[in-house]
Amino acid sequence: MSRARQTYTVLLLGVAFNGVLAAVFWLWPFMPQRSAGDPGKRAELVAIERPWAVAAPSTDAPKAPAVKIDLQQGASSLNQAIEEASAQADPSVRGCRLWGPFVAGDADRIASALSEWTGQSQRVEREVPVGYIVYLDKTRTGPAGDIALLQSKGIRDWFAINTPGPLQGTISLGLFRDRDRAEQHRKDMQSKGLDHVEIRERLGPKRGYFELRGTPAQMDKLQAIYALVPKGELLDCPAAAS
Repeated sequence: MSRARQTYTVLLLGVAFNGVLAAVFWLWPFMPQRSAGDPGKRAELVAIERPWAVAAPSTDAPKAPAVKIDLQQGASSLNQAIEEASAQADPSVRGCRLWGPFVAGDADRIASALSEWTGQSQRVEREVPVGYIVYLDKTRTGPAGDIALLQSKGIRDWFAINTPGPLQGTISLGLFRDRDRAEQHRKDMQSKGLDHVEIRERLGPKRGYFELRGTPAQMDKLQAIYALVPKGELLDCPAAAS
């Protein structure tokens, strides 16, 4: 190779090398850079445990909501449970009330009001006392003797009972709505020499009622329910039903 040709080749290589250097310097800002903490290529290829790089568990994790305990309500529920258990063991502690009388429409409203009441409830028909009768006991002298006795005492306010029933054939001395007035009238008759004067309840026709039984606490709630739906009356059950 001639000397001139060699010189030309060297010049071409120099120009090419300078071009590469220029390109590197021009592209350097756009090339990805590694930080001082970069683990390096080998760390990218081989899994290395670095506990210092694991995030510590957060201390701001949500806490369970605080549970508020109502001691007063708990004691009330306990007392009610004890009452109900005692009532089941001893039925004599259970109260009994009659709610009525009612018509068909009122019965539906009362049943709705009682839907959440925890006592025992049933619909019944009962003959509830509508008053009291003061009369002469027919087993003592009989109607004829009674009439003669009344005439001898100057008592004219009486009538003979002829309708079928337990009082048929007796002599009525008066009808009263409350027991106290009936008792007073009997004392007045006894003061006039009548020693076989009796008092008996007067029963009305059968009417519809709700018969309600429960513990003292349940009966207190029943009174509050009745105050919201004041249909009919809330009465004590007759002795035979209690």
